[in-house]
Amino acid sequence: MIYVIYHSDTGNTRKLAELVAEGAAAVQGAQVKLVSAADLNYDEAAAADAYAIGSPDYFSYVAGQVKTFFDRTLSDKRFHGKPCVGFGTHGGGAKVLDCINRLAKSVKLKQVAPGVMTKGAPDAAGAQQARQLGRTLAEAVA
Repeated sequence: MIYVIYHSDTGNTRKLAELVAEGAAAVQGAQVKLVSAADLNYDEAAAADAYAIGSPDYFSYVAGQVKTFFDRTLSDKRFHGKPCVGFGTHGGGAKVLDCINRLAKSVKLKQVAPGVMTKGAPDAAGAQQARQLGRTLAEAVA
């Protein structure tokens, strides 16, 4: 199971999350769950095989709910060593992906591909990149 975890106020990051999930689901045998970080069940998430983690850029940092995910998984060895990718949206800052990657490394998740960033809602190129990111993550698990 691949968990696509995200936070979105405007809907832009949710759209990007949906595209990542769509790409992952296109890999034969892949099971995908799209979940808002605020609604995440940590015991269920711990059983996942991989994670795609997304956030809007808030002052060059992740949304609070996404930070909470990293805080709660820091000492939880059930998450350690699992594949992950990051994705984010921004309005001009474009720093959140660096933050997601740093936090993922800190909690011992294994980044398997460079992430995807889009300015606002994903355009056609961003949608294609997001789908490919999801496929890459799913292939890393298969």
